[in-house]
Amino acid sequence: MRRKKEKHEAPVFTKGNKASVRKSRSQHSILKKHEFKLQEFQNIKRQLSKLGTEIIELENNKIPTQYDYHRLDQLQNQKMELEKVDNDEIEYLLESSELIMKLSLLEDQHQRILCNENIDEDVLQNINQAKGEIIDEYLKKFDPTYTNENFLYDKSHSLCSSCKNTMSFESGYLVCTSCGYCLEDIDCSGELSFKELQEYDFRPQFTYDKRSHLEDWLKRFTAKENKAIPQEILDKVILEANKERIKDLNLLTEEKVKRYLKKLNLNDYYDNVISIINRINSRPPFTLTSEVENKIKFMFQQIQEPYEKHKPKHRKNFLSYSYVLHKIFQILGLQEFAKYFPLLKSPDKLRQQDEIFKKIVEEMAEKDKTTNWIFYPSL
Repeated sequence: MRRKKEKHEAPVFTKGNKASVRKSRSQHSILKKHEFKLQEFQNIKRQLSKLGTEIIELENNKIPTQYDYHRLDQLQNQKMELEKVDNDEIEYLLESSELIMKLSLLEDQHQRILCNENIDEDVLQNINQAKGEIIDEYLKKFDPTYTNENFLYDKSHSLCSSCKNTMSFESGYLVCTSCGYCLEDIDCSGELSFKELQEYDFRPQFTYDKRSHLEDWLKRFTAKENKAIPQEILDKVILEANKERIKDLNLLTEEKVKRYLKKLNLNDYYDNVISIINRINSRPPFTLTSEVENKIKFMFQQIQEPYEKHKPKHRKNFLSYSYVLHKIFQILGLQEFAKYFPLLKSPDKLRQQDEIFKKIVEEMAEKDKTTNWIFYPSL
C-alpha cells in the first residue's frame, strides 16, 4: 500500500490502455447480445440475397459444367440452412422484445437515480433485483450455455455466515446473492493474511448493490465504463465551451461539462464526463493500480458497520459516493485523485456527512492499525 507523501504527485496516466473485456451478467452484456443477434439476422439476409443472385446466374447458364452443377447444389444447401436461421428472427423478436424493453426502462431509471447526490438504496435494490430476473430469463431462453451457477466460487465451497447459502465469487469478493452479505476474497487483500481475514470481524451491512455502485464510480473515473461516446457529443460540448469563450479546453471541468450536457438534454452521458474531457483533450485515462483499487474496495467494505452504528436513526440513504471516495483518497494520501470527486455544495449537508464520517474514522482508527485512518474536515 502506498504511504502518504508530503508532496502530492501528478496523476498517473497510461497510454492506450484499454479495459479488458470481462464476461458479465450485467444489463450491458444482455443489450449487446441483443444487438449482435439483430446484426446476425441482418448479415444472414445479406448472405441470402448474395446466394440468390449467384444461384440465378448458375441456373441461367446455358452451357453448365459439372462444376456448375456441384456448385449449384452447394449453394442451394447453404441457402436452406440460412433460411432456417432467418425464420427464427420473428420468433426471437416476439420472445425478446418485451424483455429488452423492460430492461432498457429499468436501466434508464437506474442511471437517473445514480445522478442524484443521495441515492435511495431501497429503490436501487428493487431495480437491480428486477433487472437480474429479466437477465436470467433472457439467458435461459437464448443462451444454451447459460447456468445461473456459472459464477459460483468453487475454491472452498464457501457458505454465507448469515443465511448459510452458497456464496458467489465476483471481482475479488465473495457475495451472497440471497441476503447481500459481502466478504473480500483472500487474494484481494494486500495486507491481511488468510488467518487474519478469518479472524477479522466481517459483519457490515454491505450489500451487493453498494459494491456495484462503488465499482461504477471507479470505472467512470478510470474511463472503463465501456460506453461509446459519439464524436457529435464531443463536438456539441466543444461548441458550448466556445460560446463561453473558453479557448483552452484543458480548463474544462467536470462541473462545466455536466452543465453543458444538461443544457443539451444529454443526461445519458452524465456518467461519462471524465471520458468526454479526456477525449476532447487527448488525455489518457487515469490509472489506479490494482493495489490501490482493492484497498479502496476493502476500506469501503470496512466502513459499512460503523456507518450503520453512527448514522442518524432517520437516515435511510448511504453517504454520497463522491464524498466517500474523496475522503478515502485523502486517507490514502492521493489528493491528486480526491479532487475529481466533488463534495456536496450544501454546507449543511456536508457538515452532516462530516459528522458521520468523523465517527467512522475514529472507530476504524481503533480497529484497523494497517491503515492511517485520519479525518480531514471538509469545512
